[in-house]
Amino acid sequence: MFEVDDFGNITLTQGDSGKLTVTGLPTDKDYKVYLGIQDENRKPVGSEIVVQSNMSDTVVFAIMAALTDLLNVPKDEDYAIYPYGIKICYEPEGLEETLIIGEIATNTITAYPKKVEGTLNG
Repeated sequence: MFEVDDFGNITLTQGDSGKLTVTGLPTDKDYKVYLGIQDENRKPVGSEIVVQSNMSDTVVFAIMAALTDLLNVPKDEDYAIYPYGIKICYEPEGLEETLIIGEIATNTITAYPKKVEGTLNG
């Protein structure tokens, strides 16, 4: 399961992959667009994902199973919530701006525990 609501919040099963589409980007420059996930202590989870905007107002992040596998759900909990953020950068000018997705300041990923492993090569 990998679902994105109208506010940019993601609900997924740990170890599943999916795509997050971000629209409304400025089109004046070819921005690098970053997505980063944090744990409850504000420490990064995995590596940030980066895509080029190519002067488009829309980018798509492919969030792979290897990253969502890192979203730990404690054994005594039904799910875990992780905040994530999106930032645009344009290096020649040193521009960095954190975006608000869906008109809320903090977007989240709600991760449910993995129920089956599976494999693409199996």
